[in-house]
Amino acid sequence: MIAYNALSFTIHTLTQKQMNQNFSDQWQKLKRLANDESIKDLQGLFSNDTNRVKMFSHEYKDIYVDFSKNWINQDVLNHLLALAKHANLDKKIQALFSGAKINVSENKPATHTAQRKIPLSESMQHDRDKMFEVAKNYASGKWKSAFNNKIKTVVNIGIGGSYLGPKVAIQALTDLQINSHVQVLYFASVDDVRLLSILKSIDIKSTLFCLSSKSLGTIETLKNTESLLTVLNGTKGYNPKGTNHSFVAATANCEKAISLGIPESHIMPFDTATGGRFSVWSAIGFPLLMAIGEVRFLEFLSGAETMDQHFEKTGFDKNIPILMAMVSIWYRNFMHLSAYAVIPYDANLKHLPAWLQQLMMESNGKMHDVNGEQLTISTSPWLFGDHGQLSQHAFFQAFHQGKDVLPIDFIGVIGEHTDAKNYLLINMMSQAAALMNGSDDTHDEFNCPGNRPSTTLLLNKLTASSLGQLLALYEHMIFVQSVIWNINCFDQPGVELGKKIAREIVEHIQDDTLKDVRLDPSTQQLLERALKHD
Repeated sequence: MIAYNALSFTIHTLTQKQMNQNFSDQWQKLKRLANDESIKDLQGLFSNDTNRVKMFSHEYKDIYVDFSKNWINQDVLNHLLALAKHANLDKKIQALFSGAKINVSENKPATHTAQRKIPLSESMQHDRDKMFEVAKNYASGKWKSAFNNKIKTVVNIGIGGSYLGPKVAIQALTDLQINSHVQVLYFASVDDVRLLSILKSIDIKSTLFCLSSKSLGTIETLKNTESLLTVLNGTKGYNPKGTNHSFVAATANCEKAISLGIPESHIMPFDTATGGRFSVWSAIGFPLLMAIGEVRFLEFLSGAETMDQHFEKTGFDKNIPILMAMVSIWYRNFMHLSAYAVIPYDANLKHLPAWLQQLMMESNGKMHDVNGEQLTISTSPWLFGDHGQLSQHAFFQAFHQGKDVLPIDFIGVIGEHTDAKNYLLINMMSQAAALMNGSDDTHDEFNCPGNRPSTTLLLNKLTASSLGQLLALYEHMIFVQSVIWNINCFDQPGVELGKKIAREIVEHIQDDTLKDVRLDPSTQQLLERALKHD
C-alpha cells in the first residue's frame, strides 16, 4: 500500500464519517438515475423541453459551451453537483489557489495557477523577468549562438509536458508569431532518425537549443542533449563563451544545468511545485515566448488567469470546468463509457488532443486514492482525438455506428468568416447533429441510431488569451475529476516503473552482465534477439 501524508488542507464542517456517508448516498442516487434508459433519448429530451439549449449552455469570456446534446437532465445535473459538494470540492478549490500542499505524495502545493496570477509572487516574478530577458537578448541579436550567429531556429529538447505544452500553444498561435524568422522544432524522442531529420532542416550554427526539464533527470532529455553536444563539439567554429552560447535551460534544477555546462545567465528557473504537464505557463514556455513575444505571451497567461477566477469564484451550476468534469464523471462512472474524444475543427488546434491526453491520463490514470487505498471505481477514460476534418475520414464511422458509445468534445473557432472556416464549422455542427439525430430511415439496415452524446465548445476567435482560457479550462476539469475520485492528479508514479527497468537493463549492458537481469522469458528473448540482430 502506498503511504501518503494526511491531507493538510481538508476542512470539515461534518465528521469524515458523515461526509463519506453523504457522498456514498449521493453516488447511489446517481447509479439509480443512470438506470433510466430515457436519459439516453436525446431527441425525447429536446422534444420535452423547449428551453433545453438555453438551460444547458454557458458562456464565459471567449468560450461558449453547449452541453444540451448530453445524456443529462436537470435532475441528473443537480445530483452530480451535489456529489461535488459532498466531495468538499469548494474546499479543494480553495486549497489549490491558497497554496496548500495538495500534491500529497510529494508534500507540495501545485503552483501552475500561481504562475499566471496577477500580481506574481516575488520569486516567480524574478523567474519570469529572467526568461523575458533571455528571450529578448536572443531575439534582438544581442546574444548569439556559440558560432557568433543570430538565432534563426529554436530546438526544444524535452519530453512529456516539457514539449507538449509549448507545441500545442505554438501551433495554435502560429498566425501570431512575431518572430516569423524563428523556427521552433522539437527533439523529444531518443531516436537517431529524428535527430538526423532535425539536423537536415536547420543551420546548426544559427540554432538555439532549449533544454527543457523540471528535474533534468529525464533520461530521454539528457541523452538527446548528449547527442547534440557531440554534434556541436564536432562542428567547426563551435566556441561557447560569455553570452555567445547555443544552449539555454528551463528547469527547476539550476545546479544540474550548470554541471552540464550551461552558464547561470542562460538558465531560466521555475518553481519546483509546478508540475511538468501544467508547466507551459512557466519557463517551459520559453519557445512559445520566442515565437509570439512578450505582449502575446502575457495575454496567454492573462487568459488562463481569467479562467482561474471563473473556476475559483463561480457557483457550481454555472462553473464551466466543474460542469465539464461532472458530465465526464457521469459518463465514466455511471454510464460506464470508457473512452472520450476531443475533436477540434481548426488545424491550429490539431495538437490539443495529444496535450490533453497526457494531462488527463497521466494525471488521473490511478488505481489508488490519496490514502493509498485501492479504488473500486474507474478513473481516467481513454482519450484520443485529431483534427475534425481528418477524423471524419478516419474513425467517425465508429462514432456513428459502432456498438460502443463515447462522449465527444467538439471544438470550433468562430469569428473568421472565410469560406473554408465556415465549411469546417458547418461540418462540425453537422456531425454533432447526425450523432444525436441519426438517420431518418428506420428500415435501412445500415441506419445510424443517433442519441449519441457530445458537447460543443466555441471560441470567439483563436487568440493568445482564448487559448489560455481553453487550456486552463481543461486543467481545472482534470482537477475536479481527481477530487471526485479522491486521487492526486499531480504525481505519476506509474510512469517511472518502465523507465526504472530500462535503466537497469542499460546498466547491465554496460557492465556486460545482462544475464543477471531478472526478466520474464518473453522480454528476455526479445531483448536478446534485438541486441544480437545483425
